[in-house]
Amino acid sequence: MEWVADLGVLVSMGLAVPVWAEPRQCDDSFFSVDAKEAELGSLVCQTLSQHRNRLEACGLRQHRVLTVEIVDRIDHPLGSCLAYFDCDYDLVRITTPEMYGELTAGDLVYSQFPEEVILRSLLAHELAHALIVQLAGARQIDMVDQEYIAGAMELELLDPEWRAVYLEAASSDAAPRLGLIDIWIYGFTPRKFAANAWHHFRQPEHGCDLVQEIVAGRKTFSKSVRPELR
Repeated sequence: MEWVADLGVLVSMGLAVPVWAEPRQCDDSFFSVDAKEAELGSLVCQTLSQHRNRLEACGLRQHRVLTVEIVDRIDHPLGSCLAYFDCDYDLVRITTPEMYGELTAGDLVYSQFPEEVILRSLLAHELAHALIVQLAGARQIDMVDQEYIAGAMELELLDPEWRAVYLEAASSDAAPRLGLIDIWIYGFTPRKFAANAWHHFRQPEHGCDLVQEIVAGRKTFSKSVRPELR
């Protein structure tokens, strides 16, 4: 889930929000999109397939159809957010891009992004959450682990020029700090959390191997389970 400004990025696990309108199936049969504008729907379909292919290369494989609903309001029960994933319905809801200008004015990163770049970032983040949940099955992946993967993947899938903007805006140190991979850090400064997670992910000893270990339940950043993960 992507909160407006710096309120954090939380994944919604089980919010009963059905899709009321009839979604359109993408050419890629693993996705359907509910959007008022055909051009926007096509862009979302194309982006989802591109992101999924890159995420699958990191071991995040899709097993069920995912629906994306573009809405013209913010109406999430946990707060004001631009996007969230509802695992009960294999559903991602994203606020329409035409509202991003006003809604991201206080966000240290998204305020510098064009609408399409924000949309692509939101789709990458929420698709990562969806694939994590699909792969984990009945196992619960800790929130900090979810956000580590989703944040790292969001930056990994950004075009290099926009990733550079993100890292600079987040004042990210290229040397990752393990202590910052913490649910409280994520809650207070989600962009810094994601930037640090990406730097950690990019280290040769981590990367996709670590992502797969986390999803398989063999490693975690949760302090309630293990004091640290290296």
